[in-house]
Amino acid sequence: MPPTPRTRILGASLRNARIEANFGLRELARRIGVAPAMLSSWEQARRTPSLADVAGILGAIGAVGEVRRDILRMANGTAEGCWVVRGTPGSPTRTMALTAHDVGAQSIIAWDPFDIPELLQISRPYRGTQLAPLEVFVSDHALRDGTASPNTTLRSRAGIAARSRSLALHVVPADLAWQAGLTTAFDRYSMATGESVVYCGQRRLGIFTVETRETGSPFDVDVELVRQIAASHGRSSTAC
Repeated sequence: MPPTPRTRILGASLRNARIEANFGLRELARRIGVAPAMLSSWEQARRTPSLADVAGILGAIGAVGEVRRDILRMANGTAEGCWVVRGTPGSPTRTMALTAHDVGAQSIIAWDPFDIPELLQISRPYRGTQLAPLEVFVSDHALRDGTASPNTTLRSRAGIAARSRSLALHVVPADLAWQAGLTTAFDRYSMATGESVVYCGQRRLGIFTVETRETGSPFDVDVELVRQIAASHGRSSTAC
C-alpha cells in the first residue's frame, strides 16, 4: 500500500524529532532494538511503524509535551487517505509536511492565484536530495510587477528554493484565471509510488488528499485550464 500523507508526515516528524534530540540513526536504532535500516524505512515512509514502535522512539529520545502528543496522534490512524495540518504558511508543521511530499515526488504542479506558491518559499529541504521538476503557475496579481521576467521575479521573491530545482514558470493573467473559476491554490504531487497527492493551503491549515489512478482527479480540469490560459495569454520560462 502506498504511503498516505499522514504516513509521510509521520516519518518526517520522527526524523526531525530524532535530529533535534541529537540522536544518530544507528544510536537510536540500537536503543529501541531495531535495525538501522528499519528505522530509516520508517522515517522515509517506506514502511509504517506501529503505535508501539512510535511510542518507543519518542520515549527513547525523551520527546514530551506537544511534540509527543502530535506525533502519537499521527501514528494512530496512518491508513487514512487525507490529513489536515494546522498552522499558518511558513510554520514548522506546514513546512515539514510539504517537504515530506516534495522529497518523495516525481513531478509537481503548483498554482496560486494570489501569491507565490507556498512550496517555492521553502528552503531546500535536505542537502544532496534531488528534488522533482516543478511546474509553477502564478498570477500576475501575485507578482505585482508586469515588467520583470517570470524567472527573475519568482527567483527574487522565492529565494533559495527557486534555485534548487528544475522549474517551468508560467505567469497567468489574473483576470482571465479568476473569470475561469481558478481561484483555489493547490499543489499536485505525482508520487513515485504511483498515486497523486493534492495539497490545498489555507490561512490557518493545509489539507492533503490522496488521488488514485482509478478515481482520477477533480484538479485535472483546473490544471489543463490554467495551462491553456498560460499558453494563450501568459509568459513562460524554464530554469534550472
